[in-house]
Amino acid sequence: MIAFAFGGFFARPIKPGQLALIQADGTDLRMLTSGAASSGFPSFAPDSNRFVYRVMGNGEQGLRIMSLPDGKVTVLTAENDTFPALSPRGDKITFTGFRDGNYEIYTIRPDGTDRRQLTHTHPSNDAHSSWSPDGKRIVFVSSRRGLKDEALHGDQTYGEIFVMRDDGSHVEQLTDNQWEEGPAAWLPQASMPKH
Repeated sequence: MIAFAFGGFFARPIKPGQLALIQADGTDLRMLTSGAASSGFPSFAPDSNRFVYRVMGNGEQGLRIMSLPDGKVTVLTAENDTFPALSPRGDKITFTGFRDGNYEIYTIRPDGTDRRQLTHTHPSNDAHSSWSPDGKRIVFVSSRRGLKDEALHGDQTYGEIFVMRDDGSHVEQLTDNQWEEGPAAWLPQASMPKH
C-alpha cells in the first residue's frame, strides 16, 4: 500500500492536509487522519504496523506515531518539528526541528525518549534528512557553507548535500555547486541499475 497526504499545507491551508492509504492499483482508499490540523510526511516502520508523521495547525504541532492495527496515536513532540523518517531498523526517527532560531537535524526513539540534536550550525539550516539502507548514516541538506549565486526561495533550507553517521559525527560534504540541492534519498545497492 501507499501512504500519501492531500489537502492544504504550509501557508495555504485551504483544507487541512490529511493522510490516507491506498493500494498500488488505486483501490481500497482508507483515510488515516482527520481534523483541523494538517497531517503530512508519513514514514513507515520496517514492520509496516506503525508510521510517524507531522501535524501542524489549529493549535497542534509536532510529531506523532500511529499504530495501524488499532489507530492509536502517540504524541512524540509538541514543537515545530517536521520531515520525520523512521530508520530501516525501526529504532530511531530522524527529523527537522526549529528550536533555536534555525532548522537542525534531530533523532528520537519511537517511544518519545532519547531526543538528540545531531547538527549545530546556527545561523544556517540543516533539513530533509534520510536514512541509509543499513540505518547507520543520514543524508541531509544544509546551507552551512553559505549560499552562492543560486536564487533564494524564501526560507527554504536548501544548499548542499551532506552525509553523517547516525550519531551526528563524521559529517562529509557531497556536493559543492551554485545550485540549490533538494531533499536526497538513498538507493539500496541491490537496486542499482546495471550499465
